[in-house]
Amino acid sequence: MKENITYPLNAIQWECYEEFMQAPELTQHNVTLCMPFERSSAQRFQRAMQRMLDEQRYLHIHLVRQGDDIMICEDWQMPNNVHYYRMSDAEWEAAEPTFTKPFDIFNEACVHLSLVETDSKCYVVMENHHLFFDGISQRALWNAFEEALQGKPLYQQGDIAAEITRQEIASYDSDAYRRAREYYLKKFEGLQVTDFCRETDNPLGPAISSHPMVSATIIDEGCQRIGQTPTTVFYAAYALALAYMSGERRVAFYTFNHGRGDRRLTDHVYGHYLTSLPIMIDTDPGQTVTELLSQTRRELFCSMRYRIYPEYHLLREIGLDDGAEMGYNASTISEYINIDGKLWNTYHIDPSLTGEHSSTYVTRRDDLYEVFTDCSSALYTQQQIDTLSEITGQMALRLVGNQEETISNIIFYKK
Repeated sequence: MKENITYPLNAIQWECYEEFMQAPELTQHNVTLCMPFERSSAQRFQRAMQRMLDEQRYLHIHLVRQGDDIMICEDWQMPNNVHYYRMSDAEWEAAEPTFTKPFDIFNEACVHLSLVETDSKCYVVMENHHLFFDGISQRALWNAFEEALQGKPLYQQGDIAAEITRQEIASYDSDAYRRAREYYLKKFEGLQVTDFCRETDNPLGPAISSHPMVSATIIDEGCQRIGQTPTTVFYAAYALALAYMSGERRVAFYTFNHGRGDRRLTDHVYGHYLTSLPIMIDTDPGQTVTELLSQTRRELFCSMRYRIYPEYHLLREIGLDDGAEMGYNASTISEYINIDGKLWNTYHIDPSLTGEHSSTYVTRRDDLYEVFTDCSSALYTQQQIDTLSEITGQMALRLVGNQEETISNIIFYKK
């Protein structure tokens, strides 16, 4: 008999769990990844997906109650299947949004594998719950799929996921945790995360998104010339965009520190290891570009230094409200796979119902950076998020230019 494994939730998983339990109908924590292929590959792909289910315990994951505790359970006895659909291209266009649907996180496997064959293509759809997978570990699913196609051995990722989670929980009683807690409590006491959403009694609405692209060549070559990283440039650009949208000079927003110091976690291990902590940037219009970038770099280093103190604990202790957040993914989330010498790219199917505040992610796609913002349409308008994403991209382009230019000369502020 195959052995199950059970282990506790870490801080960010608890946050996802509590948000989900407040409104189980939400699909904001669903991550639905779709990759289109040539139709002739359908049977081969279905066999590879079935092999994944047969050999990998973590694809049968769900939550269980053990006394007063909620635990993660990788459960061989939890049924899971490859769902096959045959439809026309027009039927797929209409059906695609339905592949994001609420999970029953206690009573079903929280990874769905689907294969859709249409008149012109076949689509591999992998849907999972964000409670168990962070953005980087979507790559684990595609790596497993690619390796299953190639007949390579698949291994139990969950053993490592459980080990890393237990290590994080043990760190909550460390001196490093206490130092980080003191730093953030002092820095953010009495403050709120900057936001520009509409006032509403009901934040739930259909998800909307914006996806402008900017030249990666210009930004990467500019970063080499000025001695900065694209990470710093995009965070500074986002601070300027957020200042414009909110009308505030000093902005605070959440930034993602991936927290993957263990090399085993880079490409092959699923889990939720993102450490999301707020940083504060003064977008004083009188400062130079060099000064803004230096300030942003210092803030990012502080956030990384104190990342052992999770966002969920900060929210709990000083009552920070939800607000805007930004993550720089670049090439660390490689949402493509190589099959028979050809690269295939994924895209995300948007959630159907969310209460999500604006979240912006920057991802490298070939010779372009995608500035992707998603949110609830009850909180923001399409025009607002289009403007935020567009300004972020344009500011990144300008920040790799003249370093002595003042901020007031590259962006104007709302009055």
